[in-house]
Amino acid sequence: MVEARNEGAGLSLAEITERHIAAQKAAADVVREWDERRAVGDVSSVAYASALLAVATEEAAARRIVMEYCPLDHQESIRKLVYISA
Repeated sequence: MVEARNEGAGLSLAEITERHIAAQKAAADVVREWDERRAVGDVSSVAYASALLAVATEEAAARRIVMEYCPLDHQESIRKLVYISA
């Protein structure tokens, strides 16, 4: 948890949410790619599970940084709440 705080330090809400969206997109891309490879038998179940764990961990870290971000003012607080609820 300390690593997540340090990683997001000094970033704006927009930068943090963009990183989270990028992590979500990367996770979706990896899942799609690995599903295609798994469907044709190119990978083992262990490799598939390891790949999914890696992208899920990265996405969770990005989400945690968003959740731990302290808004600078009321407007930014509203934007954070809107992002979280979306």
